[in-house]
Amino acid sequence: MLKKRNFLGKWTSVILALIICMNVSVIVNAETVAEVVTPETSTSKTVNVSQVSTTAVTFGYSVTLKAMAKGLDTAKCKYAFYYKYEDESWTTIQGYSKTDTVNWTPEQIGHYEVCIKISCNAKVYKKYFNIVASEELINLSVISSSHIKTGDMVTLTAKATGGLDGHTFAYYSKSLYSDWWTILNDYKEADSMQWKPSESGEYDICIKVKDGVGQISEKYFTLTVENEGIKTPSTFLLTVKAPISAPYQWSYDISNQEVIALTDKTERNDMDFTDPSLLLDYRFKTVKAGVTKLTMKYTAYNGKVYKMTYDITVDKNLNYTVENSEGTYFDAEIPEIKRVDRAFSLNLPEASDGYRWKCDISNPNVVEFFDTEERYDGEEYQFRAVRKGFTNITLSCISPSDTDIRYQLIYDISIDDELNIMVDDYDGYYIENWNLPEIKIDT
Repeated sequence: MLKKRNFLGKWTSVILALIICMNVSVIVNAETVAEVVTPETSTSKTVNVSQVSTTAVTFGYSVTLKAMAKGLDTAKCKYAFYYKYEDESWTTIQGYSKTDTVNWTPEQIGHYEVCIKISCNAKVYKKYFNIVASEELINLSVISSSHIKTGDMVTLTAKATGGLDGHTFAYYSKSLYSDWWTILNDYKEADSMQWKPSESGEYDICIKVKDGVGQISEKYFTLTVENEGIKTPSTFLLTVKAPISAPYQWSYDISNQEVIALTDKTERNDMDFTDPSLLLDYRFKTVKAGVTKLTMKYTAYNGKVYKMTYDITVDKNLNYTVENSEGTYFDAEIPEIKRVDRAFSLNLPEASDGYRWKCDISNPNVVEFFDTEERYDGEEYQFRAVRKGFTNITLSCISPSDTDIRYQLIYDISIDDELNIMVDDYDGYYIENWNLPEIKIDT
């Protein structure tokens, strides 16, 4: 019997030594990631096929963690979930249980490591994920104009807030009727570029913003490129008066009718008690570059003749200039030719910290900046619509060094034949929780 006991003791020692040499783990029921032990011979990578709903989450939202096993008897499995923020220690989301799905909400912005463990048959299988929590990536990009002429440039400006680890920008364009996008500039740190379309037509433009962890936010625009050969006329008005008793004695003559043309004549009464009269509004438009004379003539009931001559030059953009005017009239001075326009304005808050507002108009032939007027809460910017067409007004709140733009407002404006003003679109980035200022049109 004694020999038998020695024999058993000897083999027990041998078996224990083999176990130690084989480095077989007997640790189970680990409650922290640091305690997770998976044998080197384990097929944990193929057995643990767990998933997460996203690896980039907006701060304040949750991530769904789903424990999934392949080739295991799930009735014998338990699941645990852990996370580690940056260089901090591991934290338990849920200890071992039969629950295989949890929703986890990161508590702060930054980089996380998540571990999903599956315990089954005295073994632990683990899988790791890198997850980033960041502020929402908001694309605030703008384009300098929605309407340009062929041969003109459009400026594409990329801007964004939120995201994580820096921004890069990419720019794309395509014809409105095409299915294919053209890369104008692939992802780079350059936050603006200029682009000159080769042909007239309608274009889609896309500006993409990508943060350092791969989140992408897109913003789309439509650009109209008009043929440079299309010119829109400017309009001017000459108002003359006539006695109520003889209102139809005025006549007009245009020496070169290819340059300007009469578009309308209207009548209205001026019932001044000392000098009641009829006012006649003669409206003309520019047609073609060149020079001409406009002559107005009136024969009074007593045979007296009043005659006024205006020398007018029209340039290639159909702008007109009165080079000279002379003649005789009822009053001491002859009436002036007045440009037909319509006023509108924008109220802007006072810029602070040395910043100032700067105004840019893409097509000053259509809209002109007129003046600013101080208000108790800022400034009123005043404009005049002077002809049919499209333009873009950009108002930028810039630093004293002109290197930083704090706010930017962009308005796409179209003007019709009657100088009615329509705001086709507006965009930009402005004071938080404030709407972009509305254009006020004078009636």
